[in-house]
Amino acid sequence: MEYIVYVKNNENSYITAVDSSEFLTDATGWAEIDRGYGDRFHHAQGNYFDKPIITDGGAYQYKLVNKKPVECSAEEIRKQEEALKPVPVPTPEERIAELEAENKTLTAQVDALSFQLDFQEECLVEMAGIIYA
Repeated sequence: MEYIVYVKNNENSYITAVDSSEFLTDATGWAEIDRGYGDRFHHAQGNYFDKPIITDGGAYQYKLVNKKPVECSAEEIRKQEEALKPVPVPTPEERIAELEAENKTLTAQVDALSFQLDFQEECLVEMAGIIYA
């Protein structure tokens, strides 16, 4: 019996799933990439590609180019895995230090504005004394 191998790809054309016509009841959203006989085609999920479709680091190893599966370069895989790494969360000590520095800056700004306001008030009082004298 001839089997059809289908793949599903994401918006970046990376192949996210592989299946065969034997087990896929609805091929909507899947792309046909090959036909053939034997286990490679019948059990495409684990036998069609030489490598797993996802690396241990979570990157996709294959992409669909012109309706053909192509193995991703080592550089592409490295970039995918790098993008999947979580953003480091600052420790409580780092957050406290950052907030203390920010507080120091804000306090200095408030003090400068307060001095400026006091100066302006003194100027207004002096000007009023001259005008209404």
